[in-house]
Amino acid sequence: MKEIIRTVVLVALIVVAVYFAFVVNKVNLRMDYLNAQDSTHVVRITEFDHNLNDLELQFIGRGKHIQQFQRDLNIIRQDLANTVRRFDVKVDSLGLLIRELQSNTENQLVILKRDQDETSEHLTQFQRQTNRTLTDIQTAVSRVNREKDDLEKRVKVLETPPPEKKK
Repeated sequence: MKEIIRTVVLVALIVVAVYFAFVVNKVNLRMDYLNAQDSTHVVRITEFDHNLNDLELQFIGRGKHIQQFQRDLNIIRQDLANTVRRFDVKVDSLGLLIRELQSNTENQLVILKRDQDETSEHLTQFQRQTNRTLTDIQTAVSRVNREKDDLEKRVKVLETPPPEKKK
């Protein structure tokens, strides 16, 4: 009987060993499949573009907090769009004001340049006129000095009569 028990235990151990080898082989095959899937999954993650703003994620669910989050997100997006529109209007308005200021400044500079040219021309004419007047005065002074000298000579001649010639 001991031999029968030994044989039964030995057969049971062999069956358990075969079953264990079968299960280990099945688990190894499953692990190989999972590792292969995991490696492709990792490749997809490394190739994924992480720009979440472009995804426009929508959560599908029945939870009130998720639905409220979606409503709040839509309100925030609308507020952002309105702010962008208002900002664009203000930027356009500012651009218009800058162009108007530039135009006014250019017009004022043109007027200022014209006034400067007119003033320069007026000063040039005044200088020429002053130079002519000064030249005329100098000429008149020279003439008056000559006439004065001539008068002084005449007065001297009249004061000292010439000696009479004897005949």
